[in-house]
Amino acid sequence: MIRQDAEAREAFLTTLDWLIAVSARYSSPIEFGLVHISLGNNNELGEAYGAQDAAKQLVALTQALKKSFRKTDMVARNGTDYWIIVPFSSATEKINDKVREILHSSAHVGLHVVDHGTSVFALSSLLKELDKTVIELTALQLLEHLKTNKQIYAKHVFEVPAFTTSIAR
Repeated sequence: MIRQDAEAREAFLTTLDWLIAVSARYSSPIEFGLVHISLGNNNELGEAYGAQDAAKQLVALTQALKKSFRKTDMVARNGTDYWIIVPFSSATEKINDKVREILHSSAHVGLHVVDHGTSVFALSSLLKELDKTVIELTALQLLEHLKTNKQIYAKHVFEVPAFTTSIAR
């Protein structure tokens, strides 16, 4: 399963590079949403479950997200970060509502021990806003730039705090 995650990640990055190039060259009525789901940092899950069980939890979530999203959507994982490309028609679909609905329906209870941060970017619009130096980044570099600057570029950001089972006294 980890090999499949790596292959999906590479296919995702290749597709994202292609979408960036196509978006720079052509205008289209189809928008591409880029969704980032952050599950804390690499150490939080490892400390909560142990390295092997944490990896299994992440792989299981990857599979759950792939089943929940449409065939035309792409899901990839990079460590504890999930990236999803979601094509949509900006005139008729509300990407934020769609992502919330899918995430809610594919809730993975094993990962409730860390904060979940979700950011939704309108990729085609975003690429028009970014300066030329950012657009020339590789897909992986662009993802890191967006992750770091999500408060600036994301159309929607929502957080789900970690669930704790301890009882306050």
